[in-house]
Amino acid sequence: MFQGVLALLGRSLRFDARSWQPHVARFALMLAIYAALTFAVTTSSLFGAPGLRFFYSIIWLNIVFMTLLGIGFFSTVISEEREEDTLGLMQMAGISPLGILLGKTGGRLLQSLSLIAVQYPFTLLAITMGGVTSNQIRYAYVSLVAYMLFLAGLGLLCSTVAARNRTASTWMIIGLVVYLAVPYFAYELQRFLVDGNTFAATSTWVKVLRWVGSTCLFLEVSGIMNSGFNASPWSTQAVSNVVAGSLCFPLAWMLFGVCTRNPASESTSRGFLTRRRGQFRWFTPGRPHWNPYVWKDFHFVGGGVAMMLVRMVFYFLLLLVSIGLSVLWSTGAFEDDPFEYAISISQGFFSIAVSIEIGLLVSRALHQEIREQTLATLCMLPVSMSFITYSKFAGALLAGLPGACCLAAMTFGTDAGYDNLIAMLEEGVGWFFLAHFALIPHLAMVFALYLRWGFVPLAIAASVGSFFFSALIVESSGSGPHLIGIPAFVVSSVCLICHFWIRLRIRSLVALS
Repeated sequence: MFQGVLALLGRSLRFDARSWQPHVARFALMLAIYAALTFAVTTSSLFGAPGLRFFYSIIWLNIVFMTLLGIGFFSTVISEEREEDTLGLMQMAGISPLGILLGKTGGRLLQSLSLIAVQYPFTLLAITMGGVTSNQIRYAYVSLVAYMLFLAGLGLLCSTVAARNRTASTWMIIGLVVYLAVPYFAYELQRFLVDGNTFAATSTWVKVLRWVGSTCLFLEVSGIMNSGFNASPWSTQAVSNVVAGSLCFPLAWMLFGVCTRNPASESTSRGFLTRRRGQFRWFTPGRPHWNPYVWKDFHFVGGGVAMMLVRMVFYFLLLLVSIGLSVLWSTGAFEDDPFEYAISISQGFFSIAVSIEIGLLVSRALHQEIREQTLATLCMLPVSMSFITYSKFAGALLAGLPGACCLAAMTFGTDAGYDNLIAMLEEGVGWFFLAHFALIPHLAMVFALYLRWGFVPLAIAASVGSFFFSALIVESSGSGPHLIGIPAFVVSSVCLICHFWIRLRIRSLVALS
């Protein structure tokens, strides 16, 4: 067993050392740390405690980066082998299921932990800059390592249970939502019970709710940043995350034989599509009619009419969550008009969700053709490749129409939403946000032509990094917010360049096939 584990681990590390993508990711992380350091030094005369601001930026940068890394990196450990039909070859070579799990997960975990270790010396600069103690840094990095172990365990479990990378990533996202929502609900409930004098702060129920609320890293960051913080690094969050990640591994081991019984899954899933029968005839693909490329991607990539209904339910639930959070987050400044605040929160959540959903759909439309090796066949058809490509994008965008319609109805159907849009456009901030929201699907399409998995999380990370880097340049220039249009124009130009880049990349892939 150990020979197989070492073989898989050595192969993973060698592949990481010889590939350019991991090195680019490390360089981007170091560049983001340098940008955070520059921003802290630049604004030190305005806010004070530059070390605390620098440390705060680094922690949230790591949390966002690790979360995206878990969705696109750890959730494909086993499912990618099932898609490539190589899992059976590993078992025929004498590698046990335990050896496969350890070898595949160990290499990725070491690569991820190296990203945390390489930045630790730079974070110690926050102590010399003022506002942070060494105990806070130790506490934060122990929490980050525990969170990384939790992501590795959860990703391994999702990848073992799921048959495809897409399904594994979906289960991973659901698990992370539960990881955030349950502690947040427990935290707000115990605060409500204590403030309303329903239970005493020392009661058993309040202690249990407080313990559940302290298991989430997202909710612990604000406590770490408090001045005079001097708690033990082995907090409830660190211990619970390590235990949860450790329990996921034996669970994945027990389910490995049952879930991987079939050596390979179908390359294209019909999802909710059914045959034309009875009351489910509206969920059938039907005939292609005027444009078969739009028809194909609308039904077999976007899921057709059935998935449109599922998306409508999802956005309705997202609206309810946005309204609930607006009630919790509202302050005295919004008590006179709580509806306006709820609309602004909903617009932000819906814009992010629509941007990510469109990125998922259009990138899958391209990645599926590459994985199934059908690009060369498409080029043999008597139409231009540009027409085929944009028709595929149209089919994917048609599947994501519910989210865009909900966002448009919320913006133009309410006075509060329309006033928020006009105010942001007049200030120039609206174009800045819209450009970065459009950047996510464009980068996802480009990355889908180069990477096997993780292109959407990487696109989100690049867009978020571009957003903060642009804001840093505008803030450091000291020329006011009127220069915000310059980075918005640059980002819009990048989106336009992506179209030409996609065409050139498709032609090169066809020439190589």
